[in-house]
Amino acid sequence: MSPAGGPILLVGAARLATSIAARLEAGGARVERLAALDVSDRASAARLGGASVLVLASDDDAGNVDVALAARGVRPDLPLVVRMFDESLAGYLAATVDRLTILSMSQLAAPAFADAALRAIAAAPALPAPGGAVRALRRGAGVDRVLLGALAGLAAVVVPATIYFAHALDLRPLDALYFVWTTIMTVGYGDISLSRASDPAKVVGMLLMLAGAAFVATLFALLTGWVVTRRLDVQAGRVQVRHRGHVVIAGAGKLGYRVAVMLAAKGKRVVLIERRRDARNLSALRDAGHHVVVADAADDKVLELAGVRQAGAVLALTDSDAVNLRVTLMARAQGSAAKAVIRLFSPELSAHVTARGDGLALSPIAVAAESFAEAALASAGAAPASAAGGASA
Repeated sequence: MSPAGGPILLVGAARLATSIAARLEAGGARVERLAALDVSDRASAARLGGASVLVLASDDDAGNVDVALAARGVRPDLPLVVRMFDESLAGYLAATVDRLTILSMSQLAAPAFADAALRAIAAAPALPAPGGAVRALRRGAGVDRVLLGALAGLAAVVVPATIYFAHALDLRPLDALYFVWTTIMTVGYGDISLSRASDPAKVVGMLLMLAGAAFVATLFALLTGWVVTRRLDVQAGRVQVRHRGHVVIAGAGKLGYRVAVMLAAKGKRVVLIERRRDARNLSALRDAGHHVVVADAADDKVLELAGVRQAGAVLALTDSDAVNLRVTLMARAQGSAAKAVIRLFSPELSAHVTARGDGLALSPIAVAAESFAEAALASAGAAPASAAGGASA
């Protein structure tokens, strides 16, 4: 498949490079694989001289760029297929370097995941209307024990003090309660006072003022804490999702972002869960109108907030196979009937999960490797080595 018998030179030691090599060899190409390439080395320069295409598939943008530009200096006519993460850098190189094909694994895999989600939604049964009260992030945390303790302490102070002052000041029970309450709340209208009361009554009154000040301080602290916590929860999207048929995406990285954009273009409502507050795509997702929950998707309470029971599809797209599998199993444990689409880097685990019916597992490595192999084969057979070509991102 390679012009003049020249092999396709493949640089990379990770799984993506292994998958690319397997697909190239299955396509009849001769592949020479290196873990790294030092263009200044004579042996490496000789390899470049005899290669038909150079494929750079490592996960290091800077390293790929250095090798690509150095190789271009040695072989100006050599077609390059380069893996690149950074979109700005990829766009610049695509516009300034000839015969360069730049591919991103997330860009290649996103359509497959979006299409799987759409198929899952289309095949999903009709969902019942959501019911039940709106839930908080921390189930069972609606009743604050400190607040209950403060209220119990208040009652333990108010009731005996009311009885005492009703007798000590010869007041009606309601007037005594009124006096105790104004004293505790530090209002002190002056209509009822202890200026002419007995010494024991004055001592009890001072103790009541102290207890009242402590209670008011506690009450305001709890109220302030609740308001601040609620505000932070709202800002982080940690509020109950009440939609039906939406798509829950765990992981707002490049793949999750691209899939969300594609699904939104198809009119689907998307809820994303991202653990990192500083994730670069959060602002863009919020600006696009998506509900973004900043929390750990591997927490069953977070999945409940995201409305996983009423979701049309659940996509686990974090960078961890273990987390993605856990999210899928937890969604099922919550009674979600939504089809799960899982990102699993391991092709073997992906096949195992799909075969068991635990979800539709896709390997972005397998999807991307196919595109890398096609690009390399196309570049190898596109034209003679002396011909000029174009760049694509």
